[in-house]
Amino acid sequence: MGRRGPPPTPTALKLLRGETRPSRINRHEPQPVGELGPMPPDISPEAQAVWRHVVGTLGHTGVLRAADSDIVRIYCQTVARYDKTSRLLDASGPLITGARGRELVKNPLHQVVRDDAMLVRSLAGELGLTPAARVGLHDANGRATSASTILERLQARRRTG
Repeated sequence: MGRRGPPPTPTALKLLRGETRPSRINRHEPQPVGELGPMPPDISPEAQAVWRHVVGTLGHTGVLRAADSDIVRIYCQTVARYDKTSRLLDASGPLITGARGRELVKNPLHQVVRDDAMLVRSLAGELGLTPAARVGLHDANGRATSASTILERLQARRRTG
């Protein structure tokens, strides 16, 4: 049986949300190193546009690391595929003529669009691209910061206050 309940919250996220209890802070959580690499040259032009948007939106925060490149790539390709299949579905309609040519059946593109939408939603949450994923995050400069910087600020407040 797999893990039950919501996925564990990363320590940096707990600190950004204001967690101060030492028992809830994992000081040994692995931190990925390296900046997000360049855009893969073999993805479609549509996916490249999504990549530029995502990196432009989150690149300055330091949230995206080299370890995240595959997830960002899958997200970008899925958004591009969703856009394309959604337009095809809009053009052909929700019902199409069946194999025998007499009855109307549900357009198979509907399932592809729905699957892509669910994957985009899931990956967007993982990457912090949804409002719900950003709830409670704050910083004096309006940017995400590292867990160690936040922890140092919290400890300094305790000493002075």
